[in-house]
Amino acid sequence: MHHARFSVCRTMVPARLLNQRKAMMYSFFVLIVCIVFYFVICLGAYFVDSEKLLPGGPVKKELRTFLNKTESSRANELPQVQIITKTDNQHPVKKHRGRVNMHIFEDCCGGTLHKLRSNMLYPLFPNVRTTVSRLSISPQWKNYGLRTFGYIHPSVTGEYIFAVGSDDNSEFWLSLNESPKNLERLAYVGEVGDEWSAPGEYWKFASQISKPVLLVKDMKYFFEALLKQSEGMDHLQIAWRLNQESSSFEVITSEFLSLYQDESSLLMGDIDHIPQTEASYDRFLESIPTSPNPVGDMVREDLRDHIFKIPLIDKSYLKDLFPECDYKPSYIIGTRIGRYQGVNLIHFSSVYPNDYTRQTYAHDEHLCFYKQDTSFEESKGFAGYLKEVVDPDVQRNNKQGPNWQRVYDVNPLDAGSKQSSLAVNSCKRAGNIVMSQNQAMPIVKAFMTALHSKDTTRGYSLLRVLNVVRRQDNGKGSRYLVELELVGSQGQKVLVSSYVYAKQTETPQQLPVLCSPKQFNWNPSAPVHVIVAVKNQARWVVQFIREMEKIYRVTGDKNFNVIIIDYNSSDMDIEKRLKNGKLPSYTFKKMEGNFQRSGGLQAGINLVEDAHSILFLTDLHLYHPLNLLNSIRKHCVEGKMVYAPVVMRLDCGASPSAPSGFWETAGYGLMAIYKSDIDRIGGMNTAEFKDKWGGEDWELLDRVLENGLEVERLHVRNFLHHFHSKRGMWGNSA
Repeated sequence: MHHARFSVCRTMVPARLLNQRKAMMYSFFVLIVCIVFYFVICLGAYFVDSEKLLPGGPVKKELRTFLNKTESSRANELPQVQIITKTDNQHPVKKHRGRVNMHIFEDCCGGTLHKLRSNMLYPLFPNVRTTVSRLSISPQWKNYGLRTFGYIHPSVTGEYIFAVGSDDNSEFWLSLNESPKNLERLAYVGEVGDEWSAPGEYWKFASQISKPVLLVKDMKYFFEALLKQSEGMDHLQIAWRLNQESSSFEVITSEFLSLYQDESSLLMGDIDHIPQTEASYDRFLESIPTSPNPVGDMVREDLRDHIFKIPLIDKSYLKDLFPECDYKPSYIIGTRIGRYQGVNLIHFSSVYPNDYTRQTYAHDEHLCFYKQDTSFEESKGFAGYLKEVVDPDVQRNNKQGPNWQRVYDVNPLDAGSKQSSLAVNSCKRAGNIVMSQNQAMPIVKAFMTALHSKDTTRGYSLLRVLNVVRRQDNGKGSRYLVELELVGSQGQKVLVSSYVYAKQTETPQQLPVLCSPKQFNWNPSAPVHVIVAVKNQARWVVQFIREMEKIYRVTGDKNFNVIIIDYNSSDMDIEKRLKNGKLPSYTFKKMEGNFQRSGGLQAGINLVEDAHSILFLTDLHLYHPLNLLNSIRKHCVEGKMVYAPVVMRLDCGASPSAPSGFWETAGYGLMAIYKSDIDRIGGMNTAEFKDKWGGEDWELLDRVLENGLEVERLHVRNFLHHFHSKRGMWGNSA
């Protein structure tokens, strides 16, 4: 055994010595490589530093001759510098087109680039696509944003310094190479909208001038320049110079520029080529930020926004929950009325809890809101709500000036519940009428009492009151839509969403007696057809389709169909976009002739064969809430009621993340109605509104009321109409 061990050890010694020699040779090789690498770095640094002595790029004319003489002698000394920024997929560019792309976004108020980026059409759907030959512009226009992008081609290798000047805010971004994915913001003017500089004034703000950036000759670099203009003087300049004392800033001109994409042969509906970058990317898929301090309370999360996620309770559990009662409201018309008189007969329903559709941040028209309260005295203003209380320990001072020790008493003021239900008298920033807790909770308690009286629903407890909608019939009673989230004995959550009726009683202290209005139920599985007529509105059409895709993506609701009637648009292939879209179903029809809204909508109506489907007659330019389909279904009752949601018209510069504007209480162009009902009342008036639009919605409303249908009228959270001018609308160039 000992001899065996010794022989093994004897054979291992040479192997160890061999490994040690290999390790020494490997270390020596690494040392040589490091020395060579250090020498190359030093040599490259020498060439880069020496390059600063040479003028180049946007230098003054008297230096260009010197540049041409020296450039040829330096051509062979720069391979190490080129390696710094060159990528495998980047190729030298020999031909410059001398122009860059520019996209203009009009009807965009405010001076900050945040306003531009918050625009739902940015950056894919500009009003105008054009090009410019140098990075210095002054369109002499107002309320717009623009995005200029393309390639910069330095004429010599060296360190460049960039500068930006503008009125109002602007930014300059540059990539490390030709890829839009490697952008870095180098210089900017302001971030809050109040900052500006005079033309060519690059030293007003420290942020206007960049740090030195190394660029390599014969390479191209993607850049992006943004400008946001409000009113007044408008301009933007991007200038550069070499990082050396003898060089001065000059505007970047055509010989150093080229297009990112030639868009001359593309349609406005073609958007796949538009670069999305860190500076400018599509925020459509981003959820509205839920800031703890949002600009408007309507942005705050509300349980109603996602009510469609809660499964409905088995409808058999609610059978015979309440006795059936006749439902014949006194406000149903059913007879002929005067032309366009329907708008004067519509009343709003009220809601609970508060849905914060009131524009509380709006300063104008606030007196209109409080004037709805009968106790408000306009001559006294808000001082009329204060009742002075005499303090016996304080001597009354009748002298002019403040009296710091005067004290008052005030009564609770629920101004939201005191709004007029008559639509024509409503304040345009008021939002929905809000029921008080004392008005809504007795209905909820009566509903829960009925649920607990049945074996099948006795095990459910009330988790949350999600929504209560009341349509009051003065002197008779009220119809309610009651939506409650319940939790079962096993922890399962379900939604109750049912109509009930409560007769008006003289003893409000008792729980109301509820009944089920006869033949007044909503169908949660009713197909919904969203119908719109269009002509040459590519960017808005694409945005509309994206909105419908958004609803389908989030809700998974496959029981709806998009119908687009196209009056021979020439700015995009709508059918191709629909085919490539992610929708459960769509129908497309092309029409000839001039645009007709009534004719187009009627063509869409005619495409629907199922009489028990709901038709939603709508328009472009809208931002849709996610619960749109759910809201349409539950506020439409076949043979009984149509739904006319109120949309908010956004102010110029407002956005879904910061909504401000007014409610379009006089507009009825958005209407949901069963196919059987619109056929019964005669459809759209295509004879009278053949060559015009405007007024067709009021005329349709008249016939809805004349045929005995009820109209549910509510302000809808996050249902927004984007601000836009009429320039370019169906051939309108005004």
